[in-house]
Amino acid sequence: MLKKTICALAVALAAFICAGAASSPIFPVERTGIDGETRFGYLDETGMTVLPYAYTQAGEFADCGLAAVENEKWQTAVIDRGGHLVIPYTDSPVSVDFSDDMVAYRYADHSVYYTLEGETVGSYAGAVGFFEDGILLCQSPASGLYSYVKEDGTPAFEGTFLSAGSFLNGRALVQTTDGTYLAIDTAGQTLYTLEGGITPSYMTIFGEDTIVLSNGTNQALYSLSQSAFLTDFVYKTISEFHEGVAMVQQVNRWGMMDTEGRLLTAPTYYYLSYMGEGLYAARSEDGSASAVDANGNIAYRTTSYAGGFNELRYGLSWHGTASGSLIFFKRNGGYFASLENAENPTLLSENVVRVTQDGKLRYINLSNGNILFEQPTTFDLGNGITANTVHYEKFMGFLEDGSSHGWDVDFPEISGLPDADVQKSINAAIRAFFLEGPSVSAEYEALEGGYGASIEGSVLVVWANCVSGKGAGAAVWNNSLAFDLNTGEQYQISDLFLSSYMNTVKTLLPSEHEIYLYSYPRVSTEGVTWYYNEYESETRRAYTESYLLTFEQLADIIDTESAFYHALRTQYTRPATTVAGFSDVSVNHWAASFIQTVAASGLMQGSDGTFRPDEEITAAEVCATIVRSQQLPDASEPMEGLPADAWYTPEVSAAAAAGLLDGLDDFQPEAAISRADTMQIFANLLVKQGSQLPDEQTVEQTLSAFSDADTIPDDRRAAVVLCMQQGLISGYADGTLQPDYTITRCEFAKLLTVITG
Repeated sequence: MLKKTICALAVALAAFICAGAASSPIFPVERTGIDGETRFGYLDETGMTVLPYAYTQAGEFADCGLAAVENEKWQTAVIDRGGHLVIPYTDSPVSVDFSDDMVAYRYADHSVYYTLEGETVGSYAGAVGFFEDGILLCQSPASGLYSYVKEDGTPAFEGTFLSAGSFLNGRALVQTTDGTYLAIDTAGQTLYTLEGGITPSYMTIFGEDTIVLSNGTNQALYSLSQSAFLTDFVYKTISEFHEGVAMVQQVNRWGMMDTEGRLLTAPTYYYLSYMGEGLYAARSEDGSASAVDANGNIAYRTTSYAGGFNELRYGLSWHGTASGSLIFFKRNGGYFASLENAENPTLLSENVVRVTQDGKLRYINLSNGNILFEQPTTFDLGNGITANTVHYEKFMGFLEDGSSHGWDVDFPEISGLPDADVQKSINAAIRAFFLEGPSVSAEYEALEGGYGASIEGSVLVVWANCVSGKGAGAAVWNNSLAFDLNTGEQYQISDLFLSSYMNTVKTLLPSEHEIYLYSYPRVSTEGVTWYYNEYESETRRAYTESYLLTFEQLADIIDTESAFYHALRTQYTRPATTVAGFSDVSVNHWAASFIQTVAASGLMQGSDGTFRPDEEITAAEVCATIVRSQQLPDASEPMEGLPADAWYTPEVSAAAAAGLLDGLDDFQPEAAISRADTMQIFANLLVKQGSQLPDEQTVEQTLSAFSDADTIPDDRRAAVVLCMQQGLISGYADGTLQPDYTITRCEFAKLLTVITG
């Protein structure tokens, strides 16, 4: 059984920082192939692949040098920077968290903890956070009550609580089952008892002994050791403390306060949020956005603001501009880099960012501007056929958590098919398939993902690789289409089988799922693959189980006479589009057959794979070709006036000696030859072969049908009519002969083909 995760996000990793020596940064990169599968590898800041694209999902490396990865069997492991397994693959948890000395696999009702060397510490029901002071906070899945345990799983002390926080500096805040709030030590002894009616906003003790209290409307700071308020209830909001500083809101302005209740920055900002590393994003009355420290000192400020200031990561942050650019700045406020036409940035190291730029997912080194990797948008399917990625988005609003809701889908547009009509019909069907989605109801759900495509025999197979919906109930959509590459016909799976085929299929597929749950069969040259798609739940992402039934297994129900089966079993051969290997002569060219004939016989050649059909031909080339085709004998002496060392002198001299140039008093061998002069040469050859020039009455009667007959020189008229009688020329559609026009290589190919029979 093969389980494949479809979720586009990596295994969720909490933002815990591991201790350990820093090394050259490497980061995960996702790449989706033409098979529709997204795989992850790791690159360094030069763009070199450090770990291969071997993971279904992959998280960033923590400072301790560990990262969580997932394989195709929906299993999770932890690796080091060399790709070695520290924790072997096992059933995937909901998330993987790292602390300074442990790794936690979070499942729905328990967590399994490991050392950084991969040794199992233990499994703990309802575990919250990590061991602090050797004690772990756990919430009973059955009762919802909290307690504390040691690493061996035994209780740290007696007692259960309605609510509780993790230990910090040997103390924790708890609420007893009778509703009393206490501060306790690691032995469970009461250090402080809060007065009745006092309600902590957070079950955390900040600084030495400070907690945040709420009166139901406002918040205040309270000292446990002093049993006294450090501030009045004058703040609408007091955030949790970061590095001893909390954000406070008074009326509709924000400021910053320390754990002693001292205002570090008076409430003057319209907006304030913690970015990390001691910096805060602030919006001022003048509309500017700034990165400020706890004392209100401005590290960076801009009046051109369009999103950003969300996070300070690897010493960098960013903001957007109205023009669509991204500006990256350092913790000290210095400008670092900018990117045009970019959005959705994720900082991956001190120098590397992942962005969507110009519609492409790119990994860019900001320090030098180099694109380290970008998701391919064009795939070669073979035989000159290409799949070009088209991106489609449809915004449908926001969810309760603030995330956008809509469609974000890639689908292919096929190019390179010889038949333009077939290509157009196939692309229209593919576009309709993806833009209609998996079902009518799914049109109102989020849809995210891409596609896969392959050529199976003479069949183009295209499939979705998407997830419809978000969260619990989200479903995999991997339906497929099949097209005959020669005709454009769209095949259905029923076209491949005899009637009642599902009875046999039912016996071949595993019985663990009802037959109606198997869907979206996809064809290949090996057979047909059926899919069982499992919905996402609170503890499991949507995934797929695939089952290939080979043609040998399906032999009794395959319609071997069907066009579908024949197309699958017939290797696609691209129809010729050019003549005799000449890239500039289409098979639809009016002179294609003549060019093919003269090329095959060696009478005319091209160069560099081209024939140059519409180029003029010189008088010398005409003579040389006719002499060779008729195998005329060499002249006893060169024609008067020809250069002795010219390449054409022997052939032109032979043509003159044979009388082919009779009537051409102003013969210019290196000049383009006119149609009238060409007809004279061919007429001379026809007479030499025994034909008779037509009489004057025939000449006049024949030429009377052409509006430009009077432009034919008198001494050429009989020659022109003889060529017409022999089928060499017939005139143009507009009723002209155009005798003064020069003759082209393709026109001469026709004359040469006719004259040589």
